[in-house]
Amino acid sequence: MRRALEYSAVNKYPFFKGYVEEFGKVSIDNDIPGMLSFFFIQGQVAAPYVRIPWDATHLDPRVHSFWIQPSRTGKSIAWEFVGKVLNDCGVPTDSYNGGSDAGLIGGTKTEVVVDPDTGKKSTEIVETEGLLHKRLALNFDEGSILLNPSKNSQDTVLYLQTACNPIGSNSNVIVKHLSGRRFEIKPTASMWVTTYPPAGVKEYVLTKGIFQRVLLYWSHWDMHRRKNVSQLRMNKAYAKSPESTVSYQEIVEYFRALEKRLFERVRNLAGVTFAEWDDMDSDEREETVQSVMWEMFTADESFYAATYDVIDDFYSLLDGLSFAIADVVASFVPAMENYSVILATHIAMMDEAWVITGDHLDMAKDILYDLFKNLISWLEGEVEVGAKKVEKAAHKKEWMEAFNAVSAMELDTRGDGWKRKTAVMKQYMVNQHVTKPTAHKKFNDWVAHMFQAAKDGAVVYIRLKEGE
Repeated sequence: MRRALEYSAVNKYPFFKGYVEEFGKVSIDNDIPGMLSFFFIQGQVAAPYVRIPWDATHLDPRVHSFWIQPSRTGKSIAWEFVGKVLNDCGVPTDSYNGGSDAGLIGGTKTEVVVDPDTGKKSTEIVETEGLLHKRLALNFDEGSILLNPSKNSQDTVLYLQTACNPIGSNSNVIVKHLSGRRFEIKPTASMWVTTYPPAGVKEYVLTKGIFQRVLLYWSHWDMHRRKNVSQLRMNKAYAKSPESTVSYQEIVEYFRALEKRLFERVRNLAGVTFAEWDDMDSDEREETVQSVMWEMFTADESFYAATYDVIDDFYSLLDGLSFAIADVVASFVPAMENYSVILATHIAMMDEAWVITGDHLDMAKDILYDLFKNLISWLEGEVEVGAKKVEKAAHKKEWMEAFNAVSAMELDTRGDGWKRKTAVMKQYMVNQHVTKPTAHKKFNDWVAHMFQAAKDGAVVYIRLKEGE
């Protein structure tokens, strides 16, 4: 993917750019998660007040993120910054690294009750609240616990999948029966999940619905990237980074001002006083927010014109994929469509606008298109560590078929047998029905060591090494 500062949404809004810069001081070379964490925070700030109408249904503004990256590359420390911003904005945070279902959804416990008149003791069963009862930004610092195929983990994933569904919808209700009691929870938490790439994660991603409800970001770290980050970290010892575009306090004030602005608009549209809002329970507040969602934000004609480009661009990424992988990837398209509208609404908030325009949607698509392309590349090209000899032989055979189908040529004084690398890549893409990023990754992972490379001007040529 591009760097975060190359996206127009980041560059247009100083507080967004400043946020990404501040994030980068804590978690080095992780600017894309930094960009996503801004939307994660803003979504939780806006969650009590914004519903996005979609015909007979609606969405909410939360952005759930699932970040897959090797260990010791800045995932955990990133939460220190994200959590601090949230807490300073008045948004509660918590972490979940394992435990019982009761920790997430609550349960029951037995309490001893003393009759004040007779002094007689008795027991009664009372309900306890879990994390998902609250307005909360919830961090899963080791998301691999969600990928454990045990029964408890499967139940946890089901609860979180339900929690990701739109607030205020029937699909956002978790129901559980314990001790003869019926529990009903309507979660409003946002999920921030990070994990190293555990074995079998790809298969889990393809079969579990939670991954079609989150923004999934995968990033590969090789030794070269680790070394560069190590050098950058060492250079920061006893040093202080230059001031960011905006100060940390200005970033916090932006989120606080946004919540105030959204709250006031809901109140004014609904004709509700502060006192009346305070007296409402959660169901009454939800009913109030939904009653004004058609007026809270609206879309102009340029928005609807831009939707055609959004759909064309997303589906263009499926061109050339084999049927099996295309069918799986297509299951992520509805999430990309939903997040396009959600992020367009986020960008309108940053504009302090109540009308969503085509420009807002274009900026949202710009980010999501690259995330989707990155996801497809990962799903196509994940390589299992310790592959068997037969698998290596199969990859070599596939590349040799592509290489042999391309005409060879003599290259000045360097002899013959040279072939244009781009031509070999294109032939491989046609043969294997994969995209360009995947072809490049498979070449580097499996057969780059087999070839010599040479340049003639700007053109790269390859030929087999002796003995291959």
